[in-house]
Amino acid sequence: MSLFKLPRILKRTRRAPARLFISIGMGENQLPLIREARALGFRVIGVDRDTRAFAATHCDLKIQESIENFAEIFTHLEDISVYGDIRGVLSKSYGPAVRTASYIANMLGFPMFPSRRMDDFIVKKRMKEVFQAGGIPSPEYLVVETSARGAAGAARLGFPLVVKPVTGHAKTGVRMVTSRRELQRFAGSIRGKGAGFIAERFVEGDEIIALGIIHGRTFHLASLSDKETTPAPYFVDLLHVTPSRHHALWTEVTAIGQRIAEAFEIEFSPLVIEMRVDSRQGIQVIEAVPEFGGECLPDHLVPLATGYNFLEQAVRAATGMTFTPPPARAPRLAVAVKYLTADKGRLLSLDTRAPRGVPGIVYSRFFKALGAEVGPPADNHDRIGVIVAKGRTREAALDAAALAARACAVTVGRGGSEK
Repeated sequence: MSLFKLPRILKRTRRAPARLFISIGMGENQLPLIREARALGFRVIGVDRDTRAFAATHCDLKIQESIENFAEIFTHLEDISVYGDIRGVLSKSYGPAVRTASYIANMLGFPMFPSRRMDDFIVKKRMKEVFQAGGIPSPEYLVVETSARGAAGAARLGFPLVVKPVTGHAKTGVRMVTSRRELQRFAGSIRGKGAGFIAERFVEGDEIIALGIIHGRTFHLASLSDKETTPAPYFVDLLHVTPSRHHALWTEVTAIGQRIAEAFEIEFSPLVIEMRVDSRQGIQVIEAVPEFGGECLPDHLVPLATGYNFLEQAVRAATGMTFTPPPARAPRLAVAVKYLTADKGRLLSLDTRAPRGVPGIVYSRFFKALGAEVGPPADNHDRIGVIVAKGRTREAALDAAALAARACAVTVGRGGSEK
């Protein structure tokens, strides 16, 4: 840890103790959050194993530590606290980083949620149990042993089934199986003594994503978007678009978000809820996580569609400043977030400048370089890039995103085709 910069900074501002904000992580996705904290007048303490991480130069002080080592991080913070008042902590990452943020918030007396509840989000079996106890609608499921007997029991739920690890994040390890043979093959692929998995009844219907913020134990819905994914078995995100075709469910989704806040004892946190809308059963919650979600949702989709600065308000809520809830009205603009993919092969061409010339395009980012091996995505890391488009209507935003994707002229070798 390097402390030499902060005393000089504070010497120039003797009138009052510096207000400090902690960012768990200094990677590229953390930068928008760090910038919002600085814009509100905070000095930022960045925590990361890599002190040369993408956003490190935007932090006033760096703690070199793995984001998973929450106890060690807190010890460093006790030393730093003599230089100013630590007012809040957040992470724009997921899983271990969020656990660390909640632990530090608990230790410093800041609003968030009990860090002991983080496993209720990570361990999917426990999440399902909390859903049941809290009256949160969710698909029927079984916890299955990796044995022929266990697989036979899961088959009684009926096919197709969604199978997923007992512990994991988001879509990692999630598959769809359509027969006993596929189910047994999946069960056989899970190794380890006592290993098991969750088999969940597949819910037909549209997938929607809710992004909101819990403040003072009250859930405020900021956006409702439709999601499209790759076909089974992997379900990788390909598209988000708002306004949702199911905007009429806004009040019902808000009520579900409130039940989640209460069931998991959340005082403050961003919240992402993944749902399916079934014509017979209504809304079914697939998962909920106390995170900001994909970077394009809080950074671009929400502010573009509604004018609401989600990240600024999250920092305000985390640090005890005046908080403004998101507007409970239909988006003023349509926004589409489209991910680029390709067939299997080597990436031969990709025009990264092309989206800039397409009307309605407000952001693009590319994850793969020429020469990279690409293919149909099995997880988020297999995608080539992302394009964000706005328009007066859903159709206009979708058309702009599609046009920009074609303009990128993605081609692959080894028999790959343009996609």
